[in-house]
Amino acid sequence: MEKSHLRKKYFDAAAFYRNLEKKEDRLVIIFSFIRFVIFIGGFILIWIGFTKSVTGGVLLFLLFTVLFLILVKLFSKHSAIREFMANLALINQNEAAAISGSLSAFDAGNSYTDIRHDFSFDIDLFGNASLFQYLNRTVTGYGRDILAGWLSDSFSLSKDLESRQEAIKELASKDKWRHEFMATGMKIPVEKDEISGLLKWIEERPLTDSSSFKKLLIFILPAALCASLLLMIISILPYQCFVVIFLINLFFIAAGLKKINEIHNSLTKKYNFLSSIKGLLLRFENETFVSPVLNNIKLNTSGKKASASDSIRDLGRLIRSFDSRSNMLVGFVLNGLFLWDYHCIYRLEKWKSKYQTLFPIWLEMVGQVDAYISLANYAYNNPDFAFPVKSDNLIVFSAKNLGHQLIDESKRVCNDFILGQKGTVCIISGANMAGKSTFLRTVAVNYILAMAGAPVCASEMIFIPQKLFTSMRTLDSLSENESYFYAELKRLGTLKHRIEEGEPMFFVLDEILKGTNSADKSTGSKLFIQRIIQNGGTGLIATHDTSLGKMESDYPGVIINKCFEIEIDGENISFDYKLQGGITQKMNAVFLMKQMGILD
Repeated sequence: MEKSHLRKKYFDAAAFYRNLEKKEDRLVIIFSFIRFVIFIGGFILIWIGFTKSVTGGVLLFLLFTVLFLILVKLFSKHSAIREFMANLALINQNEAAAISGSLSAFDAGNSYTDIRHDFSFDIDLFGNASLFQYLNRTVTGYGRDILAGWLSDSFSLSKDLESRQEAIKELASKDKWRHEFMATGMKIPVEKDEISGLLKWIEERPLTDSSSFKKLLIFILPAALCASLLLMIISILPYQCFVVIFLINLFFIAAGLKKINEIHNSLTKKYNFLSSIKGLLLRFENETFVSPVLNNIKLNTSGKKASASDSIRDLGRLIRSFDSRSNMLVGFVLNGLFLWDYHCIYRLEKWKSKYQTLFPIWLEMVGQVDAYISLANYAYNNPDFAFPVKSDNLIVFSAKNLGHQLIDESKRVCNDFILGQKGTVCIISGANMAGKSTFLRTVAVNYILAMAGAPVCASEMIFIPQKLFTSMRTLDSLSENESYFYAELKRLGTLKHRIEEGEPMFFVLDEILKGTNSADKSTGSKLFIQRIIQNGGTGLIATHDTSLGKMESDYPGVIINKCFEIEIDGENISFDYKLQGGITQKMNAVFLMKQMGILD
């Protein structure tokens, strides 16, 4: 499907859901008006009914109460549908904008930026206009964290490459279901900070310090109160007995008020977030899947042990009941009559004892589905991208029509590239702005996506999974009294050490030893490359130093030369961004300085 057709499909879907939203909005207004009429009209008719007869007044009261409750339920139902349709419209609107190159609607993952990471900072994995922002469609904090983790350490996922690809392909084919899942999560986004108190309570050991006698009292005292009330009504006991037991109940509550308040503060008003989690789980549990990965997740949420959605719904109801104490009058009455707080805590602790170990798993499963949906959405939006395969003939990296996902397809220049067996180093030379750094990032980005099980921007790709390591954008540090050059040396030292330790490394380096003079840089670069080759290092090095290309003759079959050439015609310079064999023959720094008026 061409991008223009895909964009139109999203625009049409957004318009369709906007129309449904408007219809639901009209229904909500109608139900709201009828509810108001029923309330006012019912009040008048009930009053008239009571003036005629008590029986007539009671019947009218029951009738209008039922009608009013039905209208309240219909109002709530259609309000929820209206919000759901609005979310679906927004999802499609955002996707249409993304196809056009606007990613502002999606979280950029700035909080995951780490300048010391093996590769994420160098290749713009996180931040504005980053790969993460391009991929991210998560609607939960858990999904966002998992997606960021997958991209930051995709090598650890590569052992399950085929099964992950199968899951992504299956979800990519379920575009309507994916959008419904996202729309459900958009209603009340589930963030860790929002439910931190709940998580803390879940992780605590269930209360065991209460004596058996105290546990027995929370049933005996309310039963005694009910008995005294009954005996008071039939005039066997004076009302003072009822009052005394009522006060005893309140004193019993007051004795444990500190602990009760601590628990309540951890749980209060969390039922909305639980409702959102339940909705997401329910969407997943009710869908049929073929992929073993997705069915394994489903087994963890709706298997033999417990249905996650049902259990979380029960927890939400328990917390809502516990929140009744927030109304001072209601809390006073309920605690005086039934020791309400203790009964709520008793039921909550019983729930926790049963599901304490499962609840974190359910959150993890929701997050995994959320993260998989982002990769599936990316696959759906790019049907021409290929799912890579693991190499079975020792080729480290081979791709046809390889390009960068974040470059618009109308401007994207793709290249074929092959890096043979392990221990091969490709030196890429070229003039300024010729495309070296972009190509390095293109290789790196597609390499990590390949290991994560996602499709790549290529018509074909074969690779051997290895740990990616880059040195492209080293920064100095005033706080650590660390110069730019020293910071780069530390990074190169880390790479050397890890290769010597036998870690499966695939490196991508851009213009190493930039912080020293030309002669020193050239000598140092050659010595570093020699050391890397001696230890079997594999990767790419971009450089302006054409003398490095001469190492190919000293290490035939181990070092290969590629370049990006430019064309200079009088005062015009052109770039074709096509990767060629050999060493570049043209440089353009002086030419560009003259064009910009820096030099005469």
